[in-house]
Amino acid sequence: MQKIGADRMPRLALTLRQSGVYRAFFGSRIWLGGVLIMIAGWVIFLKAIANAPVSIVQPVLGFGLVILAVFSVVFLHERLRAMEWCGVALMVVGIVLLGISGSGPAHAKGTVSPPALIAVSAVLLATLAASVPLARAGRAVSLPMVLGFGAGVLIGLGALYARALFVSLDAGSRPFALACIPLMIIANIAGIWVQQAGFQQGRALIVVAMNAVTNKVVTIVGGMMTLGEPLPPDAGLAAARIAGFVTVLLGTVVLARFAGEGIAAQQSVAVAGAIAKPVVRAASRGVR
Repeated sequence: MQKIGADRMPRLALTLRQSGVYRAFFGSRIWLGGVLIMIAGWVIFLKAIANAPVSIVQPVLGFGLVILAVFSVVFLHERLRAMEWCGVALMVVGIVLLGISGSGPAHAKGTVSPPALIAVSAVLLATLAASVPLARAGRAVSLPMVLGFGAGVLIGLGALYARALFVSLDAGSRPFALACIPLMIIANIAGIWVQQAGFQQGRALIVVAMNAVTNKVVTIVGGMMTLGEPLPPDAGLAAARIAGFVTVLLGTVVLARFAGEGIAAQQSVAVAGAIAKPVVRAASRGVR
């Protein structure tokens, strides 16, 4: 719904001064409907990470990418190639493995390391800032992939802040918990904004796939580094979790790579068509 709505809107730029574009988005019923569904999912997500490590919950969200792949074919008329379907299958297998890895004893309560969380946030935001010129140029990699990456960094950070909020409340550290609330809200809103720009530039599947693989890396690594989320003590469950992480990430990378190649081909065709049209018109005038 967000993709359909975004395609009908004026183009979003990577700048805050575009009030007319924002008004157009908030005047779109189908786009707002998609946002409301997303908010409902986010509320359920908060309930999930209040009871389980974010490094487990966030990869399981990859199942939404599987649903999007089907919806992309049915409603958005985006054709998936064999390798893209392989990426979807890998994600399903990875999600099953993560489910198996969580079947052991209840998870111990995590602990927040504020210095580590600040350091991870600084590194990720610096990486994102370095990618902005790349997104504006749109040369080295496709623009939808860069925007999907940016959305993934921001939404992944939002997930870390949300988990840190609940862990801090459990530990009785209310000042730090209160500091996490605005960070969580800002990161998620910024991620949604960047993702809408990505929807306008390319296929929904490539933007969401890049978002998914990035936010999974952010939450898996960040959760272990900043929130005290170790592997299960049982060797078999630990192996299942690692295999699940790797398989989910591999599936999203496959989707991102092959969907990105499709976008590059489409852009080449579009450029060729744009060049050919004036030539054809000039030739037709010459014949006349």
